[in-house]
Amino acid sequence: MTIGKVVADAFARTWEMYRNAINDIPEEQWRTGDIDLLIPARLAYHVFETAEYYSGKTPKGFKWGHRFGADWEGSTPEQLPTRDQAREYLDEVQARVDTWLNGMDDSEMLSTGNEFSWTGSTFLSRALYLLQHNRQHVGELNAELRRRGLPRTKWR
Repeated sequence: MTIGKVVADAFARTWEMYRNAINDIPEEQWRTGDIDLLIPARLAYHVFETAEYYSGKTPKGFKWGHRFGADWEGSTPEQLPTRDQAREYLDEVQARVDTWLNGMDDSEMLSTGNEFSWTGSTFLSRALYLLQHNRQHVGELNAELRRRGLPRTKWR
């Protein structure tokens, strides 16, 4: 067992929560909302794109909004991913993060050289930063679902 494997397992639980939310939120509520930043599709897009960004080698050259032609924050509801598009993006990002985390042994995970210095000096610190980000937005999503009177995704 490696640190990367343990952290990837923790990520797997967040991916499961997002997958369940995508499947459970009614289609007519997926790309709508009274609070623009809490539209479920927008939150999912933000989380998945951020995971793609932080699992890269460097922050340089990353093209925000490349996936759907508009950035998550500035997108109109119509530009946000459909549930099928979100599922596909989630699958790709999960595989990417798993490959990144499982591709390092413990010494690499604890080594300095993290290009995303604001997340901490090690690759582990970056992974934990991203994991916290995933979980924060699950909380926001669940709060929004509660506000709408919809079932919340089960915490994992």
